[in-house]
Amino acid sequence: MVALVMLCVSVTAYAVPPRGVLHIISDDLRSELGAYGLPNRSTPHLDAVAATGTVFLSAYAQIAVCGPSRNSFMTGRRPDRSRCWNFINSFREDHPEWTTIPGNFLRHNALAIGVGKVFHPKIPPAYDGNKSWSPQALPYVNPCWNTADDPEDKFQDGGLPCIFCPIDIEGHVFHDPNVSVATEFCEIDAVEDTVTVTHAVKQLRAIASSASTAPFYLAVGVHKPHMPWQAAPEDWAAHPLESVDLAVNVLPPIGMPDVAFHFTDSAADGLLEHTDPWHPVSDTHARTARRAYRAAVTGMDRKLGVLLQELVNLNLSASTAIVIHGDHGWSLSEQGLWRKMSNYENAVRVPLIIKVPWLQTPRRVAALVELVDLAPTIWELAGLSSPPDETFDGLSLVSLLSGEKTIIKPAAFSQYPRRVTNASAAWKDNSIIHENRSTFTHMGMSIRTNEWRLTQWVAWNRSTLTAVWSDIEATELYDHRNTTLFPPRFDLETVNIAGIPSMQATVQTLSAQLRAAFSGSQ
Repeated sequence: MVALVMLCVSVTAYAVPPRGVLHIISDDLRSELGAYGLPNRSTPHLDAVAATGTVFLSAYAQIAVCGPSRNSFMTGRRPDRSRCWNFINSFREDHPEWTTIPGNFLRHNALAIGVGKVFHPKIPPAYDGNKSWSPQALPYVNPCWNTADDPEDKFQDGGLPCIFCPIDIEGHVFHDPNVSVATEFCEIDAVEDTVTVTHAVKQLRAIASSASTAPFYLAVGVHKPHMPWQAAPEDWAAHPLESVDLAVNVLPPIGMPDVAFHFTDSAADGLLEHTDPWHPVSDTHARTARRAYRAAVTGMDRKLGVLLQELVNLNLSASTAIVIHGDHGWSLSEQGLWRKMSNYENAVRVPLIIKVPWLQTPRRVAALVELVDLAPTIWELAGLSSPPDETFDGLSLVSLLSGEKTIIKPAAFSQYPRRVTNASAAWKDNSIIHENRSTFTHMGMSIRTNEWRLTQWVAWNRSTLTAVWSDIEATELYDHRNTTLFPPRFDLETVNIAGIPSMQATVQTLSAQLRAAFSGSQ
């Protein structure tokens, strides 16, 4: 195994590199980075990219779960157009003709290479194969226990850890119920990300040694900080337990409709105190979990440092744009929430860092942007035109990167479905991850402006798979007029003010914008 993952090989520099884009996607990454003004996060390599690039302070995913988010930003379309809302369906089922970010490089006879978790395993099948990737990228590599290319294997989460935490072995093999945020971590390095980076370095060297001057696209998907939270002892040592702060607010928003909440880690998972959303995880468990998350982020950053240094070694750094982001956010006990799968700020806000050596970039951008904006941005940076026979939902960020503009859109939009099975406790057992999309009961539609977040929970038509806007079952409104962007705050959206009489004009205005945006994407 050690020989497999060693990165110490000879380096050759090349004088005439092609212009390219290195697209790095981190799974479950929120803005827990030094680049976002947070102290003691131990993310020096990502911080170094940010120091000479652009840090986006208000970037949002379109849905807070891995597979659907990747189907969205890799195609430049919102989930209601991709019709991918969980781990069952992919955009290829409803739109086999769509062009993806890498697919457009292929249309321009350029190079498209992917490594690691770029698409979620099996959605689309085989990571989209030759529809998205050049022959040099196939068969696709997403280590280690990867079943995604086997049509006979129904397991959807291929690309599992190379070495499991002991608690996961107990949980998955012996069905131990005590697997939760309080226990699912270990001091074992995430070898899968080391293997991914090793393969990405190999691909970079092949690009650098090629005589081609065509643009290239190299997408690298790292698994961490996705659970289980794994990291080497040195990564854990960077975060002494006593240095880890606790969330300020650990209770659900006052006035929250039950359907807005997704209850994940419960008493059945070893957290005896956490019986419902209003009985939070203990401070002891929360602190150890938050430490584990930070250690996993530090370990991910350490591995990416090898890849980023290779750009310099190969004389590619001056001609390669770097795009780094999470696939969605993550909650670490704020609002009583853990994990993702909601429309709240911490679930949908993502870190986004873009470094473009040939542009004079501002250091921080407060403008609202979305992950669907990445497709046109990456294509423009590589000098490619968007497919003229297709429509996309995003806008290029290049004008923000160059400083030509300070704003490109008035709002960002996200959504998340629910499958309510208990009308008296809609927060309980409402997961849609492995449930047929015809069994959804609600779609939560959310608009984020500079001042507000409005979320409306709309009934779901199970036949047409569309929202029934005439049946809005719950509304949430949160005040962001005093939200600090840098460093980011996580203690947000604590009181739902949608029912206050003085807020009704605001609710109506935002609701009309929300409906117009989503009606146009269905």
